[in-house]
Amino acid sequence: MEKLRIVLLGKQGAGKSASGNTLLGCHPFYTAASSERVTQACSMRISTVDEQTIEVIDTPGWCDSSQFETEMKQEIINYINMCMPHVFLLVLPIGRFTNEEINTVMNILKEFGDEVNKYMIVLFTKGDELDDRPIEDYLEEVHPDLKKIIQICGERYHVFNNRNKKDHQQISSLLKKINDLVEKNEKNYYTKAMYEKNKTGQKPEANNSFSEKIKRPAENEKRHDDQGSSCDADEKEKKKGETLVDRKELEKLKKNMDELTNTIQNTEMILIKEKGQCKNDIQKLERELKKMQVELVRTKNELQLLQQKVCQNEQLQQEYKKRKEMQSKPK
Repeated sequence: MEKLRIVLLGKQGAGKSASGNTLLGCHPFYTAASSERVTQACSMRISTVDEQTIEVIDTPGWCDSSQFETEMKQEIINYINMCMPHVFLLVLPIGRFTNEEINTVMNILKEFGDEVNKYMIVLFTKGDELDDRPIEDYLEEVHPDLKKIIQICGERYHVFNNRNKKDHQQISSLLKKINDLVEKNEKNYYTKAMYEKNKTGQKPEANNSFSEKIKRPAENEKRHDDQGSSCDADEKEKKKGETLVDRKELEKLKKNMDELTNTIQNTEMILIKEKGQCKNDIQKLERELKKMQVELVRTKNELQLLQQKVCQNEQLQQEYKKRKEMQSKPK
């Protein structure tokens, strides 16, 4: 299968970056124990997990501030429309489900439209706070609105304990749920067209796969005369041609995006390597400098001792000369 593209969405502090790191099996996304927003811009990282290539897109925390509405929100939307994800992980922490979290989730679902529900999985973080209690027991006691949200997302949910990095089963289990969802959606993914049709109030088309789908006509569809049928056929052929062109453009854009992503990844790896090499060179130079400083101090000490010996020798020579002169004088 092609690369899995996974987007992390949720309010700030929900654990999106930490979940991305857990899923990737490394720490490309910066995390911190803070209530302040850590992730300031969308970013994507690629890794191979269970012999499958995945692209994980981390996003800034979703909120209702005016700055978010005008700047970050649009950046998130543009980034998602560009990368065309197979699945969204709606990240929610285990604990009390507040009105703020309810509003955040509902705003996300409203922004991307009903079509996004088919691509959504709820990912609960802070799984360690369950204290070995089954997630199903927790969900029986949660706020009714959270139950509705899970229902909207097709009863799909998963739990991560981001503190337990050794538990690979939680990663494999999530990937299986993601792959099952992708197969259910016939390998379709969320597109910019779906988003735009949601914003304009039009009903989005479900098909965004590269494979052609044949739509059967409705049984109550009226029959047209030969002339009308011919016009319809011409119109269908025209639309089919336009669709093929659109698909070629889409494939071309996707190929360019993959190449650009690989270039960025390679450049980042080179930069990290160069930084590491520079750091090693600096440390090596610092060690050499310390050695030279020690050698300089030692040389100075030896020079002082040598100067003292030279002075002593000169004094001895003068004394010897005086004695010799005295001895050579007649008595």
